[in-house]
Amino acid sequence: MMKRLSAATLGGACLAAAAQSSVTIGGTVDLGLRQVRNGSLGSIKSEVSGANATSKLIVRGVENLGGGRSAGFYLDATILGDMGTVGAATPAGQFWDRRSTVSLADSRLGEVRLGRDWVPTHLVWTSFDPFTTLGVASANTFRSFAASRALGQAFGTAGEATTANPTLRVSNALEYFLPAGLAGVYGQAVVTAGEGGATGAGGTKGSGFRLGWASGPWNVAAAQFTTRNAAGNQHFKDQVYGASYDFGVVKLDVMQRRWVFGADRTVNTQVGAVIPVGPGLVKLTYLRADQSGSTAARDANDARLLGAGYVHSLSKRTALYTHLARVENKGAATFAIPGGPAVSATTTAANYSGGQKSTAYEFGIRHDF
Repeated sequence: MMKRLSAATLGGACLAAAAQSSVTIGGTVDLGLRQVRNGSLGSIKSEVSGANATSKLIVRGVENLGGGRSAGFYLDATILGDMGTVGAATPAGQFWDRRSTVSLADSRLGEVRLGRDWVPTHLVWTSFDPFTTLGVASANTFRSFAASRALGQAFGTAGEATTANPTLRVSNALEYFLPAGLAGVYGQAVVTAGEGGATGAGGTKGSGFRLGWASGPWNVAAAQFTTRNAAGNQHFKDQVYGASYDFGVVKLDVMQRRWVFGADRTVNTQVGAVIPVGPGLVKLTYLRADQSGSTAARDANDARLLGAGYVHSLSKRTALYTHLARVENKGAATFAIPGGPAVSATTTAANYSGGQKSTAYEFGIRHDF
C-alpha cells in the first residue's frame, strides 16, 4: 500500500512540475559527400557534417514563473557526425561550443541572457543567406583569416582554427532582447567581458546590437559588433545590413557585411534567391568580396562566389540536398571553399595565386530530431 501511495504521490508531483517547466532534447544529424578542387593544388573528396544544417545536440529548458515571466537555459553543441565526435575545432574542454546560456524573460519587458551566444552580426548575416552560411555556397566562404586582410590583421591567420573569434560567437556575454509584439520590430544589445584574456581564447571585450523589422513579406535588419581587444588593442568593427522580400514564387535578399580594422577592410556583398518548387527549394547566391588597405595592390585582391542548390523535403524532419559553388579570385586573392587542399602561405605563391579558382559540389541527407 505504501509503494502505491508513494508512486501516486510522485506521479502527481511530476505532473505538477511538468505544468510549470519543461526540458527538451533535440538537434540535427546532417551528413554529406563533398569534393573541392582548389586550382592547381588539386582536389579532395570527403564526408562532411553539417552542410545543409549544422549537426548539433540541443538541451533546453523553460520554467513558467507566472505573470508572463519565465526562466530558461539553452545548451547547444556541434556534432561531427562523420567522425562521431563533438565540437568543431573547439578549445579544449568547450563542449557547448554553439550556445550556453541562462535567461530571465518577461513578455512585456523582454529577455536578459547570460553566457555564450551568437554575435548579433552573424544572426543578421545568416538570416538573409539562402544557404544559412553552411555548405560549399555559404556566405561565410570569404570569412577567411588568411585571405581577408582585415580579419587576418585583427585576429591573426590562426583565428579561424577555433570557434572563439567574434565574427561567429562570443563568450562571457550579457544580452538584452526586445519583447515580441512590437509591430514587427526585433533586436538585441550585447556586451562581452574580455576577462583579461585574448580573443583567440574566447576572451572578447566588445559590444554590439541588432535591430530589425519583419512584417508580411518584408524583413530588414542591421547589426554591429565592435571588438575592443583585437590585435594591438585596436578596435575591429563588424557591420551587417540586409533586406529580403518574399514574393511567394521567389524570396529575394540582398545584404552587405563590412570588416574594418584600421586602414584594412573587406566588404562582402551578397544577392540571393530562394524558389519553392513542389516539396523542395531551389537556392541561388552571388557573393563578392572587395578588399582595400594601406597599399594599392591590396585593392585588387577581390573574389566572387556563385552558388546553387536544391533541398528536397521527404518529411517535416528529413531532407535530401545538393549544392554547387565556384570561387573566382582576382589579383593575389587566395579565397577557397573549405574542404579542399590546404591553402597556406607556403603554397599560395607557387600554386594558388594569380586568379586561381575553387570549385565544389556536395550532396547529403539531413534529419532533425
